[in-house]
Amino acid sequence: MIKENILVSHNQIIVRSIPFNNDIQKWTEETLERGILWNKNYVILDPLVDESFGSWFFIEEKDILLPCEDSIRAAIIPFEVTNVCDFSINTVSESVRLYKDTTKDIIQEKEKGNYYPLNTLNEYNFEKGNYSMLFEICMGKPLESIEEDEVYYKFTFKKEDNTIFKVLKDDPYGWNKQMNL
Repeated sequence: MIKENILVSHNQIIVRSIPFNNDIQKWTEETLERGILWNKNYVILDPLVDESFGSWFFIEEKDILLPCEDSIRAAIIPFEVTNVCDFSINTVSESVRLYKDTTKDIIQEKEKGNYYPLNTLNEYNFEKGNYSMLFEICMGKPLESIEEDEVYYKFTFKKEDNTIFKVLKDDPYGWNKQMNL
């Protein structure tokens, strides 16, 4: 599992597999109400917390997508890895790059807010193609060393064709099992 503590700000988390595109990031009244701006390879999610804060991101690839007990929001979101070298999970100030790039000095990149966990982890190798992404916003103790409950995020990917958007848990913030993209 990839574990990174990331600064979340500006009410958005971006999962993308194409270069940053400011034009795609134009929220409408409808997408703001939904809390998601979806494109097949560029998804922007509302983190549900308004201020800037540090939060754990847990990222993994699995064969089965099941929400954890701590999740307060859980949905399967179709996602296409179009360009492996752009695949990342981002906030406004930091990025978790989900591809191996051994030309990067990971200490210098970390100082810039760019994390390359696949440079040191060999358990994941995301490929071009379609995925189901289980996105979860959780409240609890993300690590045993943490004493108080806090918000953290989980991104679980399963490579598969014919994926559809599906909310797995009704939440008090507007997502319910009848919601569609």
